[in-house]
Amino acid sequence: KIAARAGITAGAIYKHFSGKEEMFGELFHACGKKLMRITESMLGVDFSALSDADLVQVLYSKISMQTLQEDMQLLHMLLKNDSGTYLAHFRSIYIERCTKFAANYYEELYRRGISSKKLSEKTIYMLSSSEFSMICEMIADDACQNGITEEMKAAFTEAMTVLLRGLEAELGIQYQTGGDKI
Repeated sequence: KIAARAGITAGAIYKHFSGKEEMFGELFHACGKKLMRITESMLGVDFSALSDADLVQVLYSKISMQTLQEDMQLLHMLLKNDSGTYLAHFRSIYIERCTKFAANYYEELYRRGISSKKLSEKTIYMLSSSEFSMICEMIADDACQNGITEEMKAAFTEAMTVLLRGLEAELGIQYQTGGDKI
């Protein structure tokens, strides 16, 4: 089917790949590399250079949804067809990087007195895992294979809002919708 859609013979595919699993791995690797570059760039963010308002805005920026939208069709296909190997590898790296990013972020909130409490690394890891799981649910939904539907976007936003309100309460952060400190 792949060869026919590409307008080539099956033999031409086997010239480059030993089988579907290797082809799948190459697709996942290429897509994963792009997402890894994005997560790697997150690690280099200097939160100390941001104003208080900009720092707080990071909490509400929905970075993960913005990142995924353009590759949704490919991500959907990869997630639905993965035997578990590629996703597990990507998950561990992604969550590790998100945890480091978030730990630096929450530390800066605390250092500035915007947050009245520190979160443990394990808590931050669990929050990162939760977001990753929600992202995977969104990608795996058949209605989202060509892009995130408005219904799924609303559900993801609502779930993230619940998570954020819990974070605000736990950390003692009190901000109005506009981001101004109360």
